[in-house]
Amino acid sequence: MMIREIPSNFKRVYSKEDIAYSVYKMAGRIRHWVKDTHETVGQQVLAICVLRGGVFFFADLLKEIPYTVEPSFCRAMSYSSEDNTQGNEFRLVVEPAEMKGRYVLLVDDICDSGKTLKNLHKYALENGAEMVKTAVLIHRNHEASVYTPDYIGFEYTGPEWFAGYGMEDKNHNSNFPEVYIIQGESKEDHVND
Repeated sequence: MMIREIPSNFKRVYSKEDIAYSVYKMAGRIRHWVKDTHETVGQQVLAICVLRGGVFFFADLLKEIPYTVEPSFCRAMSYSSEDNTQGNEFRLVVEPAEMKGRYVLLVDDICDSGKTLKNLHKYALENGAEMVKTAVLIHRNHEASVYTPDYIGFEYTGPEWFAGYGMEDKNHNSNFPEVYIIQGESKEDHVND
């Protein structure tokens, strides 16, 4: 059995079992939309993973959907991985995938301010997507949020910074299989003024 060293200021908030159950439940809701798209429109859903943070969640979620979906990837950057600061600039790099007339599922690890998903949703529609839905593992509840995802694994209220299951702490600890909050550090500690 592998022993993982967890930093002493990390507090687990979602275990592997919590995550697996949440992903399973969410996939159950998404599969109805995917099936309906197959049966009524005759096409597979285009599922786009927001890299890097969404990769673990994306892989686990797609494995739980019993209908074919086309996986694709994009990189949306509003945080600096080196120091966990939120940048003032939003950059988007999308893997070439035809969106015109498609039903698109955007998958990300967390909806924090909502800016990333709002911009991606807009981008997909501007590129001809017929319908866009979004799925996140964690939705942070706060008044300043500009976007609410369609499918949510966990609702979280609080400013703590997350690490694990794809979410990183200054380019570290994203490969932890559980989700932690970093005690003594909040999202606000990681935002540029």
